[in-house]
Amino acid sequence: MPDASQKRKGPSESDGGASYKRSKRGSAGRWKTPHHRDRMLEKVELGTTFHIGDQGIWVTFARGMRDKAIREFKTLCDEYGKTIYGIEAPTNEMERIGGEEDEDIEASIEAELSGLKSQQKVKSRQIFTPVSAGIECLFFMKTMEPVEPVALAQKMCEDAQACADPTNRRCKYINRLTPVSDTEKATENGINKVARTVLSSWFHLKEEPTGDSKQVLESSNSVKSTPAYTYAIRHNIRNHTTFKSDEVIHKIADLIDGRHKVNLSSPDKVILVEIFQLFCGISVVDGKKWGALKRFNMSALYDLPIPEGKDS
Repeated sequence: MPDASQKRKGPSESDGGASYKRSKRGSAGRWKTPHHRDRMLEKVELGTTFHIGDQGIWVTFARGMRDKAIREFKTLCDEYGKTIYGIEAPTNEMERIGGEEDEDIEASIEAELSGLKSQQKVKSRQIFTPVSAGIECLFFMKTMEPVEPVALAQKMCEDAQACADPTNRRCKYINRLTPVSDTEKATENGINKVARTVLSSWFHLKEEPTGDSKQVLESSNSVKSTPAYTYAIRHNIRNHTTFKSDEVIHKIADLIDGRHKVNLSSPDKVILVEIFQLFCGISVVDGKKWGALKRFNMSALYDLPIPEGKDS
């Protein structure tokens, strides 16, 4: 009588052994069905580096929802890019060819290869590029001209606040948005440079010692045309050990002329400072709107009643 081991034979090593078995979800490199292609589309390509001059929006999101949050905000950015700036988002050929189950495989492969080539061409022209920060619940959405990060973040938050039906909310996983208008190295000179670049549009700044009487005269004339805004400085420091909070605040405040007074409770302007690793990004937002929009926290805004005077 044959023993139990002879009754059921699995694939031997000579026949491929364990490699013969495949997961139900796997395709071992074979042609993928539209369902498999749709699953591939869920993955979002991320940048990994920051550069001097970068602008964009820091985004916090719900814990454990990284891919969904990035995909969600990228879609939102593409929609606003088209609506506000007339920017057409790069099309994904993978989506276009993923329609029919019984389509000709050879033709589909050709279309997919053509799509990959076109993706390579538009990659360098991406207006919105998510960048991984390597930190839980945080990523950076890098933007390019003509997008203005402060205006974009504010518009998104205003629309979230005006959303009448919570079930129609555009973002389920996104929390706070922090725009960055310009970026420099997080060094003594770098912070000074980026602060002067960004703040000069809103504040009269103390003159750097140059000995140029003409420059001093031009500066004194500009004082008369600059409103005496009050201000507050809000900052985040992540993965950085060189400068402490108080140092950063004092460095920036020392650049601003004394006619602009600090007002921590109800400032005209809020200076947002984001230091991450070796980089420092700064932007200036309207203090009243920033406060009314829950400091650009989209999740909190969706939970608020619509302000009076807003259309439902």
